[in-house]
Amino acid sequence: MIDVTLNIANQLAAIVPDAIIYREQQEQSFEEPSFYIYEIQSNSKDELMDYQMRSHLYCVVWFPDSSLDDPGVKEQCENMRQKLLDEFSFIDGLQVKVLNKEAKINENTLNLTFKIRYRVTKPQENNQLKELQTNGGLKNG
Repeated sequence: MIDVTLNIANQLAAIVPDAIIYREQQEQSFEEPSFYIYEIQSNSKDELMDYQMRSHLYCVVWFPDSSLDDPGVKEQCENMRQKLLDEFSFIDGLQVKVLNKEAKINENTLNLTFKIRYRVTKPQENNQLKELQTNGGLKNG
């Protein structure tokens, strides 16, 4: 099973090494600065020969450091938006490209939505050849 969220978190950690990354909603609040990653939707479309094309729509929320005055929260969000739009284009662990990125600053947070697609196939039963019999000889001889 492929852990897509973990691979996204690893890619974000490579881009912003000092940020905290959450995969679950926090009851109290998120530490700042930090990312929160969640999946919005996923789907799978059947193809020929037991292949499937899977796609996932994700949202990454960036919580800037609200204790800083310079740069301010909005400027931190703008800087992170530019950084993610520039550098978050490929997820190395999955070998997939990040598609349809949209970034929006909402209530002192940055929301980045994106899509990934990849193709999978069902595991095949391994029918090994157990015995091979041949009838050999020389023709005309």
